[in-house]
Amino acid sequence: MAKVHGGWLVAKTLSELGVREIFSLSGGHINPIYDACQDFNIRIIDTHHEQGASMAADAYGRVKRKPGICLVTAGPGFTNTITGIAGAYLSNSPLILLSGKSGIEEADRLPLQEIDQQAIVSPITKWASTIFDLKRIPEYISTAYKKAISGRPGPIYLGMPYEVLYASCSEEHIDRYNTSLPFSNVEASDEVINQAVEILAKSKRPVAIAGSGAWYSGADEELLRFLEEVKIPIFTLNFGRGIVSDNHPQCFGAASLSGPVAFKKISSEADLILLLGIRLSLYIGFGRSFNPDAKIIQVDVDACEIGRNRPADLGIVGDISRVLSKLTSQIEESSIELEYDSWFNQARAWRDEEWQESEKIRNSDKTPIHVLRVIKEVEEVLGEDGMLVIDGGDTQAWTDGTYNVRKPGHYVKGGPLGCMGVGIPFAIGTKVACPDKNVALITGDGAVGMNFMEFETAIRHKIPFVAVVCNDQSWGMTKHQLWITYGRERPTVGVDLELTPFHELVKVLGGYGELITEPGEIRGAIERAFSSGVPSLINITTDPEAISPSTYGLTQMMMPKEE
Repeated sequence: MAKVHGGWLVAKTLSELGVREIFSLSGGHINPIYDACQDFNIRIIDTHHEQGASMAADAYGRVKRKPGICLVTAGPGFTNTITGIAGAYLSNSPLILLSGKSGIEEADRLPLQEIDQQAIVSPITKWASTIFDLKRIPEYISTAYKKAISGRPGPIYLGMPYEVLYASCSEEHIDRYNTSLPFSNVEASDEVINQAVEILAKSKRPVAIAGSGAWYSGADEELLRFLEEVKIPIFTLNFGRGIVSDNHPQCFGAASLSGPVAFKKISSEADLILLLGIRLSLYIGFGRSFNPDAKIIQVDVDACEIGRNRPADLGIVGDISRVLSKLTSQIEESSIELEYDSWFNQARAWRDEEWQESEKIRNSDKTPIHVLRVIKEVEEVLGEDGMLVIDGGDTQAWTDGTYNVRKPGHYVKGGPLGCMGVGIPFAIGTKVACPDKNVALITGDGAVGMNFMEFETAIRHKIPFVAVVCNDQSWGMTKHQLWITYGRERPTVGVDLELTPFHELVKVLGGYGELITEPGEIRGAIERAFSSGVPSLINITTDPEAISPSTYGLTQMMMPKEE
């Protein structure tokens, strides 16, 4: 039987697991994998920086609901991915980081790029390990894949010394392994479902909130079925956005304390809150806006998440889709009548009242252009089938609270790490995951510069998307925080930028670009960008005075509390 090298075994196992794309930056340690990918028709999308590769793999994993693969070399190649891996970890994104590693025989001799990679990455992964035996490569990679998607998804790290990747052995000596994926849809007991129905029946003012767990569960159909049976308001958050369309009469939009959707008011008046695959993080104000007397039903695949920041009156460990299916069936089969019309109408009135002011700004022709007008134009050009990526500080905050998301998996943002610069890599990963979809990125001028050379990656690999830059010539959120905290009369330091001609830079690289200064020009520019068929950037001068409600909220949170 023929001899095969370690890199060939990596590529073969990935291929058997269905991997067709890898995000990477080359390096000597991983050359055997690069060579072998040709034998298995695995596409290598090579970036300019390993951070870009890890972030693109993160977005790919979220959109596809299966691991994005990031492949990098040892030492700095590995350390450059840490921000991307940390973001994936805090956002529960399925990702596998495969990294070269300094040699076994060189350990503790100060060789090139020797660093304890496994120790560094262990705190920000679900599982981290190092492969020291060539014959066990398929076993380790299969296990990594399963761990990345089982239970609460997350990133996995596997390090491989060059002796493992370059060495060869006979195929017949490879340890046994299995690439079939286990069935893991955990469902709740009848007893706990009955308890949930009893709590619902006693409530007068219930509201539901669906998060990323609902997306990873594929719960969109079961959630709609539940809402048809139980006429209550629902908000969505993070990758749960679009799990119920914002156009659905029962969906009030983002679960945002600062968004114009009355979330703070409604959650403070509710007497029952159903948390469906959602963590009570900063994004939802840690649950502090909730009525302190409200009952909490929390459903999550991870038992450790239930009760974080707010004790749950009923915690249900299980797959969101399976739990909702049983819950709806039990309601249908019972004789209980759930009547919430008065509450729903009141909540809708609160929501409509808050939205009116934002709608005026979204339609405003004033200059400098308000970010909300930019968001509206992108939303209308993309339509319900287009996929949106967001990045930045104030730019992301404005978008997050007002963008109309109509389909699940079509709204891609960072997460609790709060990392800027993810935009271009996320757009690349999203477009690779869904090549038939239009992909747009809304970002700020500070954020877009952080991984700007990945535009060349997109151009070289023919990965078209449209970046819409809200250019207020500053690190807007931080500058606004300085204004709020110390007053506008104080000079600002380190937060002011020039009007960078990003559109011209993209054109030089081979893409399409335009500079826009008038609101009426936005839509045509975006349409021309999509029609160009190449990676594009529309650089829009926006109002530097516009401060998002999120900025006020974050600034207030940081201020010392009065005794």
